[in-house]
Amino acid sequence: MEDFYPVVKAAAIQASPEYLDRDATVEKACSLIDRAGSEGAKLIAFPEAYIPGYPWWIWFDEPAAGIPFFMKLYKNAVTVPGPAVQKLSEAAKKNGVYVCISVSEKDGASLYLTQLWFNPNGDLIGKHRKLKPSGAERYIWGEGDGSMMPVFDTEIGRLGGLECWEHMVPANMMAMMKKNEQIHVQSWPSCFPQPEHLFSNYPLETGAKAYSIINQVYSVISSQIYTDQMRDMLCTTEKQREIMQPGYGMTMIVDPAGHVISSVPRDEEGICYAELDLSLLIAGKFLTDPAGHYSNQSLRLIIDENPRPPVTIIGRAEERTMSYEELQDISAGGTSGAVALN
Repeated sequence: MEDFYPVVKAAAIQASPEYLDRDATVEKACSLIDRAGSEGAKLIAFPEAYIPGYPWWIWFDEPAAGIPFFMKLYKNAVTVPGPAVQKLSEAAKKNGVYVCISVSEKDGASLYLTQLWFNPNGDLIGKHRKLKPSGAERYIWGEGDGSMMPVFDTEIGRLGGLECWEHMVPANMMAMMKKNEQIHVQSWPSCFPQPEHLFSNYPLETGAKAYSIINQVYSVISSQIYTDQMRDMLCTTEKQREIMQPGYGMTMIVDPAGHVISSVPRDEEGICYAELDLSLLIAGKFLTDPAGHYSNQSLRLIIDENPRPPVTIIGRAEERTMSYEELQDISAGGTSGAVALN
C-alpha cells in the first residue's frame, strides 16, 4: 500500500489584539478559534506577539521612553502554565484543531517571543521561541535556542513555525528543512505603510513567499493590523501616527511554488482558508532538497538542540508534553509546582 498524503484545511487569522490586555485578547483568540473551527479548519495560525500585542513603541522613540508600555506588556504577558494557556487549550480541544499562537511569554523575570502549539486534544505539545529578536525587539524579549525549534509529526502533516524576520535567516531555513516540515506557520506583526520602507508589505510578502519556495512547504502566514486604539495609545507625534495608519496586514496562504492561494485584504480583520494537498510537495522535493539529495557536501550546518539556559538548576523535572488534563489542574490551582515544557 502506498503512503497516504492528506488534504488539510488551514486557516490564517488577520486580527488586532485587544491591545496590551491579555485576558481580553485571549477571549478574542478563543472566539476566532471557534469561528475557524466551525468552518472546518484543522490548523489555525495566529499573528506574531498576538497576546497581548506587538510592542510597536520600540521603533518610535529612544528606549527609556517605552518603559511605561513595557511595564504594561510585562503585567499582561503569558505564563506557562497559567489561565491564558488553559483557555487556549480548552478552545483547541473544543474544536478539535491544531493551534499555533504567538505570545509574549514570561519565564522567570524575562519575556520571550514564543509560538505555543496545541493539538486537537488540547495538549500543549511544544513551543518555539524566536532565536534572535530583531533590532529594537531586544529591548523586550530574550533569545530562544535550538531546543525550541520543533517540527511535529501529526496526522495532518509535519508542522513547524517561525516568527517574522526568522524567515530571512538562511540557517533557520536549513534547520527547518532538515526536519522535513510540510506545513509552516509564519507569524508576523503588521507592516509599515510607506512603500519604500524595509518593513512595508512588498518586501515582507516577497520574503514570506521565498520561504515556501526554498523549503518547498505550504506557508500559513498570519499578521496583525494596526487599529485606531493602538495609534491613540502609542502615538504622540504626527510622524508616529503616519506610521501606524490602520490596517497594513499581510495574511495569506502560499503554496510551495510561491503562489498566493488565499488571502485577507490588508486593511481588514478576517480569516483566509485553503485546502493544502500534501501530495503536491513530492514534485518539489524531486527537484530540490538542499538538506538531502540536493545538498553540497562541502557546506554543512550543525544544529545544537541542547537547551542553553544562562542558569541551570540541578534536579529539574524532565521536559515533556503537558496534557490537557494537567493544564486544567495546574491552572485551577490543583497541582503544586510547574511542569517544565520544552
